[in-house]
Amino acid sequence: MSQPNRHPSEDLMLDYARGAIDTGRALVLATHLHACPACCAAVRLREAVGGALVSELEPAELAPDALARAMARIDLPMPAVTRAPRAPHDWIKVPPEVLLAAKRNRRWAAPGVWVAPVTRDRRTGARSYLLGIGPGIAVPRHTHRGLELVCVLKGAYHDRGEVYGPGDFAESDEDVEHRPQVTMDGECVCFAAADNALVARDLIGRLMQPLVRI
Repeated sequence: MSQPNRHPSEDLMLDYARGAIDTGRALVLATHLHACPACCAAVRLREAVGGALVSELEPAELAPDALARAMARIDLPMPAVTRAPRAPHDWIKVPPEVLLAAKRNRRWAAPGVWVAPVTRDRRTGARSYLLGIGPGIAVPRHTHRGLELVCVLKGAYHDRGEVYGPGDFAESDEDVEHRPQVTMDGECVCFAAADNALVARDLIGRLMQPLVRI
């Protein structure tokens, strides 16, 4: 499989390296990093620089009960380990949490369209999900409330004159109104994280949104 051609922004990779993005965004970006050695190396460099800067800081005093709290955590029972299912052979590598969601949460939302929620923050509305769409099918025209990140796991889609294939990464915000369409080569599966639900711009989208719930 060829390496991705479309990559995250510098700001997003820096936020990822310093742990300043939510779980859904981090999982989508980690999926791209699995497929992109160049971006993976860039993030590791940022992490190394950050670690060097931290090492120059003056040590902070521990709270008086820090040792007691650490020992109490050691005594807690270990959480049960759930083995992730095997990844589909035609997907790029994804985190185990994503594979579990694909197995447990996948549901058909419309003919040729399935969705599998991965993470959801009920306080902020942020969510991440898998979306599978059959060949030739277009997503209804929409825009966004906040930022949407997408990494292609399988197949390809057209969007505003560009083609996004396996491993490619897309960032869209409220300034972007688009209607991505899957190529005729086969199903396209994407992993997406969005700050909030999509904003449908046509009747079909408004009718489908309660079914798809993204």
